[in-house]
Amino acid sequence: MPNKQNSVARQKPSLSDSLANWILRFSLSSSGDSCPTHTVRFHLIRGRILLGLGQYDHAISDFRNALMLDWRHEEAASWLSKARCALQHSGESGSLHRV
Repeated sequence: MPNKQNSVARQKPSLSDSLANWILRFSLSSSGDSCPTHTVRFHLIRGRILLGLGQYDHAISDFRNALMLDWRHEEAASWLSKARCALQHSGESGSLHRV
C-alpha cells in the first residue's frame, strides 16, 4: 500500500517545466567535440520554445547565436526583437550576455 506522504511529496512536474529542463540541457556554447554544431534553424526553434516558456534570456541568447551563424537572417533578427520586447515588458531585470 503506498504511503500518503511519499505520494504527496512526489508530484510530477508540468509538461512545460519538463520541456524547459530538457531544452536547457543542451549547451548554448560549444565545448570541443562533445557538443554538436547547431544550425540557425536549431537556434530559432529552441529560441521560440524558450520565448514561449517565458525564459527570455535564454531565448535571446539563442537568437543571437542564430545571427552569429548568419548575420543577415531576417527571421532571427525579428525574433530577437520580439524576445527583447517581451523581456522589457515582463519587468525582469535578467542578465543578458552581450556578444
